[in-house]
Amino acid sequence: MSELATLQRDFADALLVGNQRPAHVFKGDAELAARRFALYRGNLTAHWDRALAIAYPVIQQMVGAEFFRALAREYGRAVPPQTGDLNDFGAQLPDFLATFEPVAPYPYMPDMARLEWAIHAAHTAANTPALDGPALSALPLEQLESTVFSLVPSARLVTSEWAINALWRAHQPGGPDWPSALAVPCCLVIARPAWQPQPVSLSLGEFAALEAMDAGNTFGGALQLAFDLDPAFDPATALPMWLKNGLIARPDTAI
Repeated sequence: MSELATLQRDFADALLVGNQRPAHVFKGDAELAARRFALYRGNLTAHWDRALAIAYPVIQQMVGAEFFRALAREYGRAVPPQTGDLNDFGAQLPDFLATFEPVAPYPYMPDMARLEWAIHAAHTAANTPALDGPALSALPLEQLESTVFSLVPSARLVTSEWAINALWRAHQPGGPDWPSALAVPCCLVIARPAWQPQPVSLSLGEFAALEAMDAGNTFGGALQLAFDLDPAFDPATALPMWLKNGLIARPDTAI
């Protein structure tokens, strides 16, 4: 490793460790160098805080700004950014929260983070033409059952043992009250109508069908899996909702 590379590594490592300052990196007045390095470290943690706040506004509301800043600092030290794009910085926060002792009394927190990350990722997902009524009608009926569909890139499936959809909505402007029961399982898909991602509730059958289609099953096979799991599944109700929310990519653009 070159001398420059060693200095860069030592500088970066010191940013992540408490008040450590790599004295050998700096020349001149040691006290001045310490103050400047502290400012650099402060700017770094401020960037972490802002990046996570953009992706996780509900988590920030739930824990408060002061705790959230400390969380961003601990997360950044444990999971340093791997790319120069801070939009990617919070990708591992749900898994981090699952083992972060200060939030252990709030077991729904990791799943809330998974929901918020799915919404965040949907914002920047590619725009793929969605299947609509006319496009569906243009498919030969005898081929529909064997057609392989996939979800549009912005559609993300999320499931939880907690009422994370109700919690998320309670933290939106003008939203409902905090849910009275938290241990309520839910199945969700992130839809992006008018470029505004939002969670949409699904039945077990609807979730199973969309998950199966996105895994490469045929349309007919996906519906059969939904029926097997949820006898109350009604494709006559589910399909219009999927089309309305633009969840399914057109077969010629499916990826």
